[in-house]
Amino acid sequence: MSVEKVVEDDQQREKVYRLVILALVGVLVATWVAVIWLVQGKNSAEEERDKAEEQVDSYAVGPEAQAAAEEILGVITSYDYREIDEVRDNWTRYLADDQKDHYANDVIPNLVKAVKLTKTVAVGEVVHSAYTLVDDDHVKVLAYVRQRIRSKDDPKGVLDAEWYSIAMVREGDDWLVEKVNPFDVPPPE
Repeated sequence: MSVEKVVEDDQQREKVYRLVILALVGVLVATWVAVIWLVQGKNSAEEERDKAEEQVDSYAVGPEAQAAAEEILGVITSYDYREIDEVRDNWTRYLADDQKDHYANDVIPNLVKAVKLTKTVAVGEVVHSAYTLVDDDHVKVLAYVRQRIRSKDDPKGVLDAEWYSIAMVREGDDWLVEKVNPFDVPPPE
């Protein structure tokens, strides 16, 4: 064997080693890239899952608030002049804290006076309702309410129908009325 052949074999071996090392480094880099990509994909999938779970939870509050609004509307549209003092407490119980003072001091006393003076008896029922989700703690409810109203002047009574737009707010575990806007339904033609 000649010296040249030994040198050539060593150079060939060295080239093969370099190629093997480069290939291993390339595989290692590709593996790290794949691992990083998979970890980012996993984190992204977990974030999407958490977001979807939050959305599902927030969708569940709509029916809760809607049911609470229907119950509250039943209470506030049904009253009897003989029991109006007990009903007054129920009306304020369903109001959010920032609304209690206004209604308890201004609106409800005037309504109680009118109910007692006219000896009014009213029975209300929620016929239809729907909700719009605002966020986890705020829901808007639109409800159609029929109310049979009798008074000393009209013992047969009248049937009144109104739409109510109610802004509901969650305080603790309870849904309370943040704002209520009644508006009349146009008469049928």
